[in-house]
Amino acid sequence: MSTTTSMANSDSKMKCMEVWGGHGSRENHLARPGLDIWIRSHSVSDSEAGGSDLHLLSSCSSGRVTRMMMADICSQGSQFEELVDELRELMKRNINTIRQTRIVQQINHQLEESSELGCFATVMVGTYFSPTRSLSLCNTGHPPPLLFRAAEQKWSVLKKKPAGSPQTTGWLGVVNVDEYQHFQTKLQPGDMILSYSDTLTQCQTSTGQTLGIHGLLDRVRSLAFDEPNQLLARLIQQIKSEDPVNLAIDDTTVLLCKATSTSVPWLDNLLAPFRYLQGATDKTYMD
Repeated sequence: MSTTTSMANSDSKMKCMEVWGGHGSRENHLARPGLDIWIRSHSVSDSEAGGSDLHLLSSCSSGRVTRMMMADICSQGSQFEELVDELRELMKRNINTIRQTRIVQQINHQLEESSELGCFATVMVGTYFSPTRSLSLCNTGHPPPLLFRAAEQKWSVLKKKPAGSPQTTGWLGVVNVDEYQHFQTKLQPGDMILSYSDTLTQCQTSTGQTLGIHGLLDRVRSLAFDEPNQLLARLIQQIKSEDPVNLAIDDTTVLLCKATSTSVPWLDNLLAPFRYLQGATDKTYMD
């Protein structure tokens, strides 16, 4: 299944059974079944020297399952590349699973192993199942996403208290219980989810205060919600205008998803078994 993608430097396409994304400076739009995705990432750090952002997306053999991962990795030397390779393999290995329990367990297990070597990361994993418009989210230390409900025309912080600790709910983890989030939500056409790296919330306002989650929420609320293709650029521009240092030191990644009424084409359902047998392919990039 091919999709149209607009990149800052070159054209790109994402197909079913592909893992796409990576580390670097990109501006992209991906049209998925039931979901439009806009990505804006800017890399200012050398992965050899410290922390870097990573974003990965995958599509199952029919296109019904779209999975997204955002990670902020703090590492030294070759540890960044090694952890990225492991995360890409986990995305490929779980590309056709609807429930994301297994991949999150595997990711957290990998993070535990990496932490013993001095490599740490916050990760958010989201899985969208288009037939039911169901979005599953698991957040281990990453900033909470923002949710826009089209029916209410209102943005809010998408954060809930977990029912229990990662251990009692069957999930492994390396973060405190207060930093662990796992829940599901339904998206109606027009609803949007905005995910972002903590670089945004650490920015300074024009009065010298830390922006924070609610400061970011206020700025998103001030932007036109009926032009999602322009929202990320306008948000970045507004934050940069408040302080020249904002977003100039650390990597920045912002990902906007909008639920649509598009369904999986019949041909993609027909070809799904053949794609499954061929296996997943890696179309990621590393700048």
